[in-house]
Amino acid sequence: MKNRVIYPYTISIEDDIYYVNFLDFDNCFTDGDSLEEAMINAKDVLEGTLFVLLKNNQELPSPTVEFSSVPENTRLAYADVWIDPIVEKVQIQSVKKTLTIPKWLNDESEKQGINFSTVLQAALREELGITH
Repeated sequence: MKNRVIYPYTISIEDDIYYVNFLDFDNCFTDGDSLEEAMINAKDVLEGTLFVLLKNNQELPSPTVEFSSVPENTRLAYADVWIDPIVEKVQIQSVKKTLTIPKWLNDESEKQGINFSTVLQAALREELGITH
């Protein structure tokens, strides 16, 4: 996977609001009260969209290179993001698991203030031979 991706977006202004719409994603848009705010928000919404796609094991679309369909009253801009930090977030996100243990074991563990998540993670790492 590439370390960095660059996606084009359109930016338009209406009633003193700057509107951003990414060309390669159906639901990737934002706005801002200033051009600077809109461009910062564009990068944020792109990172969020890429996170959701990667989390759901979907492929990232190729960036548009043909711009004949850009509306007349808009400008074209680009947002770039580093993929590695997004992939790392996807990989280290917590997943809720439900498990069943005997009541006596639960009671004794709670008395001693044992963190179930920490113990389970350590046991799984050991079982899988993972050292980090």
